[in-house]
Amino acid sequence: MEGARAVIKIAAIKPSAKAIKFTRFADAAKLGLQDAAEAALEDFESTTETWSHGVKFTMKEQSDGYLVGTKDDIWNMLDSGTRAHIIVARRAKRLRFGVGGSPKTRPGFVGSTGGSRGSDVKYAQRVNHPGTKARAWSKLIASKYRVQMQRYIAARIKEAM
Repeated sequence: MEGARAVIKIAAIKPSAKAIKFTRFADAAKLGLQDAAEAALEDFESTTETWSHGVKFTMKEQSDGYLVGTKDDIWNMLDSGTRAHIIVARRAKRLRFGVGGSPKTRPGFVGSTGGSRGSDVKYAQRVNHPGTKARAWSKLIASKYRVQMQRYIAARIKEAM
């Protein structure tokens, strides 16, 4: 093999696809977070769908994601629950309330049903309220979207490729 030369050619590999711009993936991930936040907002709104008083939910962008929630006192009271407490008539001689109805919401369920008013009317100067069991909507929705958020982000990144 005297006099034989080995020749190799080295050339740049030029991809036929678009050049990779990593900012595309960051933007796509941000869009995925926004999709997840919008879906979570719909779940929050479903908890009050049958309520007669309107509850305003907000979705605010933050540096590391989105914050979804409400400042509504009744919603927050039901979300976290209440301890047993005494209710005393203050503006009238007696309290008037219905018994035997069914609530529009229940613990462990993200949504709202028709519910019903109590058909029997009772009067009392003082009531020992047993408290309200926490609906824990915010915890349920947060755990749901901790899992699903990855799917929303992956779908947007796949679109960006």
